Amino acid sequence: MSELINKFNDFKASMEKGQLIGIDIGLSAIKIAILEDSKKGQFKLLKYRSIPLSEASIIEDEIQKPEEIIEAISETMKLFKEKKKIVCLGLDGPNTVTKRIQVPDGVDEEVEDNILWESEQYIPFGADDAEIGFSIIGRIEEDDIVDSIVGAAKSSVIQKYIGYIAEAGLYVKTVDLNCFALVNVFENYLGDRFYEVSDSGAIIIDFGAQYTSIIVYKNAGPVLTKEVNIGGVLVTEEIQRSMGVSYEEAEDLKVFGDDNGNLPEELMSIIEIHNDKLMDELRKILNFYIAAGSSEQASYCFVTGGSSKLPGVLEGVSKLVDLDVEEIDPLETIEVKGKFSEEEIESIRTCGIVALGLGMRKI
Repeated sequence: MSELINKFNDFKASMEKGQLIGIDIGLSAIKIAILEDSKKGQFKLLKYRSIPLSEASIIEDEIQKPEEIIEAISETMKLFKEKKKIVCLGLDGPNTVTKRIQVPDGVDEEVEDNILWESEQYIPFGADDAEIGFSIIGRIEEDDIVDSIVGAAKSSVIQKYIGYIAEAGLYVKTVDLNCFALVNVFENYLGDRFYEVSDSGAIIIDFGAQYTSIIVYKNAGPVLTKEVNIGGVLVTEEIQRSMGVSYEEAEDLKVFGDDNGNLPEELMSIIEIHNDKLMDELRKILNFYIAAGSSEQASYCFVTGGSSKLPGVLEGVSKLVDLDVEEIDPLETIEVKGKFSEEEIESIRTCGIVALGLGMRKI
């Protein structure tokens, strides 16, 4: 009987429409956001929660402790008392890829075939084991060309994550890439500045726990998306090793400092080495972008992510790109309707941007 009930509940969820629950499963935490889209196009944040994960819950994009993930999501839904079951799940890392592609214009079927055929060569894990989606950004009529952005993710990874979400009692309606979710929030944040920034170009950097993502945004979409396999968790692990503390204690030291709120000299040295290495990698990406023949230099730089709060990061980025650096505050254009503490609000601003972007999606 219980199996029949589960199948019936799955069927009901598959038929459900509306705003999706945004779920961002990161290396150090799961972020869940529920938004509401008003008739005026103003998003409102109803519910949000960040659930820290224990050390080694996820290693190299492989979930090592699925029970912890499933329980965290399930308990959050109970805490929210949420009846909605439909989810937009975010993915990133080496099992995903994005590419800006231009193909000859034509009827819809021809354009779709051209985009999918052209995109296959850019999928390192093989098109046969990939789910591919695309969005048409615009058309260059004088050249008879369609400008599009393509995203792909490894099918086997998608199915594994969907299975975990299902065990938590939810139904994945849409799988999105984290970089696109970030762009959703970024475009919303720009507001009246959108056309100016889009035309001039912007560098967007998300300093996460596992990856640092860099997006060059121009003409209403990303023209470059890259991930550097360097994130804030490496600082935590080095503090843990060097100072002989637990992973949780190392994370607290990194975020809050010692008992007096100060960062010990040994910790500052670790952060400086981390920053230097990270800036070198970001420089390589930007130099490659320029060397690849792009004359589209960016006039703006925006940052987000929890690791952007590490000492010296913003200064390092400003020096690297030779531009003023602006921190994205998603809550400038997303109304906070739910009740949150000041600490939660700060966490949403710095670490919740992907979950918010996923929660903007609806079916």
